[in-house]
Amino acid sequence: MGKFKKGLFLGGLLGASMMWMSTTKKGKEIKEKLLDQAAEVYLDLKDKVVSSDAYDKMTKNEFVVMAQQAVDKYAVRNGLADKTKKMMTKLVSTQWANLQKELKKKKK
Repeated sequence: MGKFKKGLFLGGLLGASMMWMSTTKKGKEIKEKLLDQAAEVYLDLKDKVVSSDAYDKMTKNEFVVMAQQAVDKYAVRNGLADKTKKMMTKLVSTQWANLQKELKKKKK
């Protein structure tokens, strides 16, 4: 899970808000919580993609749409604010390359 979190963090650098999240104790707690929630959504999304028969033909745009839908459902279930939902959508959407790598490993 370490590589996943690292990938999420690198893909999710979002300017000044991330600077705040990196420098304060409260910000670090929020960042960890957000990364954990994004990881949970990504794992659910990955399972959904793998279980579908069309994952070989899936495009990045289709993945992003699925990520938005997954985050929307998660946000409703957990009462997330809009800003948190947008940030989580960006974090999960940036994992397209990681998903492709994981799927290639599974094929072999």
